Amino acid sequence: MQNIDANWRTPWLSGSEGPEKYLKNLLDYAVDAAMETTGSDACAILLVDERRQTLTLKSCKGLHGTAASAVRLPKGRGASWRIVREKKPVALSDVTSDPDFIPIPQAGEERYVSMMGVPILKDDECIGVLFVEDSEKREYTPEDVTDLEHVAKKYASSINAAWDFERLNEKTRSLSILNDLNHIVSATNNLQEIVNHLLYFTTELTCARTRIIWLTDESNEVLTKHFPESTGDDEWMAPVRNGIVTHVARTHETVRIDDIHSDNPFEGLDRVASTSVLCHPLVFENRVKGVLLLADRITGLGDYCVAFSGEEAQMVESLAQTAAQAISRVKVYQKLEKAVEDNQAKANELSILFQLGMAMQRTVSMDDLLRVILSCVTVGKGLGFNRAILFFLNETDGLLHGVMGLGPDTGDDANRIWADINHEFGEQPDLVQWLLNRDPYEIANSSFNALAKSLTIPMDGKNIVAQAVKTKTATCVKNLRSLTEQDYDLISKLNCQEFAVAPLVARNMHIGAILVDNSFNKKPITESDLKLLVRFAAPAAWGIENIKLVERLSVVNKEMLEIDRNMAQIERLSTLGEVSAEMAHEIKNPLVTIGGFARRLLRKMPSSKAEVKYASIIVQEVERLERLLRNTLDVSRMAPMKKENTDLNRLVREALDFYWRMLYEKSIQANYRLSPDLAPVFIDQAQIRQVVINLILNSIEAMSCDRHNTQKTITIETEPVKGDQEKALLKISDTGGGITERDFDNIFNPFFTTKPHGTGLGLPLCKKLIATHQGSMKIDNKLGVGVTFTITLPCCDLSKKFQ
Repeated sequence: MQNIDANWRTPWLSGSEGPEKYLKNLLDYAVDAAMETTGSDACAILLVDERRQTLTLKSCKGLHGTAASAVRLPKGRGASWRIVREKKPVALSDVTSDPDFIPIPQAGEERYVSMMGVPILKDDECIGVLFVEDSEKREYTPEDVTDLEHVAKKYASSINAAWDFERLNEKTRSLSILNDLNHIVSATNNLQEIVNHLLYFTTELTCARTRIIWLTDESNEVLTKHFPESTGDDEWMAPVRNGIVTHVARTHETVRIDDIHSDNPFEGLDRVASTSVLCHPLVFENRVKGVLLLADRITGLGDYCVAFSGEEAQMVESLAQTAAQAISRVKVYQKLEKAVEDNQAKANELSILFQLGMAMQRTVSMDDLLRVILSCVTVGKGLGFNRAILFFLNETDGLLHGVMGLGPDTGDDANRIWADINHEFGEQPDLVQWLLNRDPYEIANSSFNALAKSLTIPMDGKNIVAQAVKTKTATCVKNLRSLTEQDYDLISKLNCQEFAVAPLVARNMHIGAILVDNSFNKKPITESDLKLLVRFAAPAAWGIENIKLVERLSVVNKEMLEIDRNMAQIERLSTLGEVSAEMAHEIKNPLVTIGGFARRLLRKMPSSKAEVKYASIIVQEVERLERLLRNTLDVSRMAPMKKENTDLNRLVREALDFYWRMLYEKSIQANYRLSPDLAPVFIDQAQIRQVVINLILNSIEAMSCDRHNTQKTITIETEPVKGDQEKALLKISDTGGGITERDFDNIFNPFFTTKPHGTGLGLPLCKKLIATHQGSMKIDNKLGVGVTFTITLPCCDLSKKFQ
């Protein structure tokens, strides 16, 4: 062994040198001593980290200078770790002959052929490796090994102290960084800011090339979104999220992979890493708040990346705890904030519903109520939608009819209205009073209201509005691809891309629906908006139903008054009928005598005499009086009915065929629309035939006047009553121009007539005959067009049915 101890030097730590500088100088002296002792071409020292997971190249000569502190060997990798593990020297005359030797091209090792290394021992613990290399093949002697061991032993204590000192200084720096992070994240309740600070300080501590954070939900499931998003979209990151990240979240254990190409049980890591991965859970109070994934510890050697050291992993653990606590605090804050918002929203909802109830209580007409409802839906202090339409369900035709719409017609109109509303609320904050004071004419004359009233939606069709009403479930339409043709037609008319529908239900019955959109400010309709609309629709539906009930009661009251008047009229007519019958009997006998003598005189008298004219007039007037007497007796005393099952279609044909010549002469076209599915009706054939004949004659006379220039048509239809197969409908329509409003109220009054030779008893007789058959007769009078009589007749004996 060469006696060179006198040339070895140990540097002193001066006030101007930090721990890193001192350690570097010390290691450089040791490398110089080793190269001088062995005469080798290159020398390097690797030190073991505190957790004994990594060997880091701390000093070298003959290798790339930038390799110092950049090259790291994960535990168990290479001949150096064999030296650490066995604490014995290794001498290789040909490094390629040893399978444990793994050259590091980034350090420039590939040009060396031979290598000798010895452990640096301190109190029987290996703290690092000192090795030399030669570019030409060299057989190292035992003396060479002993010399190198002597150098290692000489510097071991100093290296250990300096290495501990440097690590202590690094811990101090890391704790300072953690303290800074703790202060910063404690000062914010913004989750995004906390995540950004965590990513930044992670880079400061570990020099990781890739840093990604996934947060978890309340059930500890990993969320799809990750930070930062620039690392790849959610679909690209799915294998990483579903693999290592989910594993860490569920097990609460850190996963460290120093070489993803050799010891990697997870898929997709090559999407985020080229060398190593450190995945750590963010745990607070035994609940995972998220997962932090680090990949590829960068070095000063270009793209060369290494594994994370044990100290770095320890610092990441401390950093993760701080971040987890901050994330937990923010989530609690967000829950409290959400609870406050929800309570405020509920208070606002209750206020709106209360004020709506107050406004509805002060509303007495349907139009006023609908205006109040739509105003509350669209005003900013109410539900705040841009536009709203109310639909009512018509059970007769099975359609939803638009009854009123409220909303701006254009964008400029919207801005003007909202500005006016804000101004009005500034002066008058009372929502109830404002709702009641809104100008009804502004709504009634708007284009949007006209559009709303023109809308009809079939309940039997496949469309969103009908489905919402039938299922009594509110819905929000956002995905236009799933809509039907009827939905597209509605959207086209409304010119909107998104709308919501809530059913109006009262007493478990369908009333209609309310449709809303935000077509002008484009504000998305949220789930909370939809829930508020549903809660609002319930009292609105009851308000509408109450107004309908009031209107029905009003109609009933009017009908009761009309019945009272009719009863009085009936009593008068009954008395008049009795008097008329007695008078008819008293007049009939002398009238027959007068008529008989007048006809005899007319036959006996020569036609040349002037008295023939007078006799003819007497005969005509007597015949008119006789008809009047017959009709009077028919109305006052009905003959017993002989009811039987009758083919109504046949009866109608026979009645119309009897007058075919008259129709032909007066150029009147007769149309049949007789249902083949019509059941037989239970009627007195003679009486109902008389009704049909009277109505046909009325139609012929209405279309026979000289002023009638339109197409003359009489149409007779029969069909079963929808929803009631025990009744049949008979409709007789004409194009006679209709009945004037002045005459219409009197057409069923006995002796009222507008015909020169009429008796005024035809329609009263028809109405009485139909009533005795337990049927009904209605008139649809269209002035300038014509009249339609609709008669309902039973298809069975109703008296037996009720018995």
